[in-house]
Amino acid sequence: MSVPVGARRGWVCGLILFFFGLGAGQALALGPHSSLLGLEQAVDHLCHEVLLGHDPDPDRIAPLIAHVRAQGDAGGGLPRYDDAPGAYQGFTVNQSMQRLLRYLYNPEIPQELIKPFSIRSSVWTTPKSAEAQRQLWADPWPPPRTVVVRGEQYDRTTADLSTGGCYAMRLKRVLVFLPEAKALLSVSVQPEPSEVGTKGYRVGRDEDSRYVYSDEQGLTKTGLGWVSSRIQTNVSIGVYLDGGEVVQSGVFQWMRAGWSGLSVIKENHIKASLERYRERIGAVLHAADLPAPEELESLFRALDGKSDAQLRREVEPILAGYLAQAEQEKNRTASGILEKGYAQRLDRGELIGLLMRERLSAP
Repeated sequence: MSVPVGARRGWVCGLILFFFGLGAGQALALGPHSSLLGLEQAVDHLCHEVLLGHDPDPDRIAPLIAHVRAQGDAGGGLPRYDDAPGAYQGFTVNQSMQRLLRYLYNPEIPQELIKPFSIRSSVWTTPKSAEAQRQLWADPWPPPRTVVVRGEQYDRTTADLSTGGCYAMRLKRVLVFLPEAKALLSVSVQPEPSEVGTKGYRVGRDEDSRYVYSDEQGLTKTGLGWVSSRIQTNVSIGVYLDGGEVVQSGVFQWMRAGWSGLSVIKENHIKASLERYRERIGAVLHAADLPAPEELESLFRALDGKSDAQLRREVEPILAGYLAQAEQEKNRTASGILEKGYAQRLDRGELIGLLMRERLSAP
């Protein structure tokens, strides 16, 4: 069965939103066929050598950091890597580096709280790796020596805006803090194809980031219900550079995804999705009512002290609101899922994340 080009574009642009978290080296303007001096070598060093246990070499990483410093909030295409198209996007966060890292790399702040538009859940499966993240932002700051955190995560995406596809995958991760540059590099490599995409449904407005998930394989978009789609390749490097009261950030992303052995990802899809990521993450981190990380940690501990049964009881009124919204929108599939004991299908992490999000959004 052929798939309309417009459907492919919508699918990949939403999907790419999910993936993400100094010195000599020339920084070149990015374009559809441009090259970046030392880029492939720097990416190889991080995604192969450092990921597998080698010490990070600041000189070999320098081209990535220099590029982020030079580009500001600009974005554009990247040379292919691992036979996948790629793109770069810079963005500025108006927070101190220590505070930002406490939001992003904290075992007591679920990532679906900061990135509810793309992450359903993100769990470190390597013992002690989640706790080791505290080294990145603990006092005294900055850390006096290089910090490296390695491990694996099991991540699940939210429902794609265009097609409703949801994906689960294993990721190899390494976080590297370089004290001299005051730089954090967050590396994510997907070692094998994701699980087959399943159907999910958005309830309410896009900015509300409320989703209902099924276990049914396929996509919800008309004509794509049959598709067994997978994310085939994903390489992502996030860079965060201390600038006093601001953090200059950038994301380097390469991806292949599709079905029946075909990848439908193009460079322009990745560029468009990274632009949207910049807008959405900025809206969260720059919100005037964003609680301090210490407040979020306290809320997490309070909820984590409750039993699963207590958490499910507290979630029921939230899900009742989801059901009312789904019925108003005449979304019969989402309504049917919610009516069949949906709270029992949510794991403990999802329950806590849902309660934290709802309490933070309450007036």
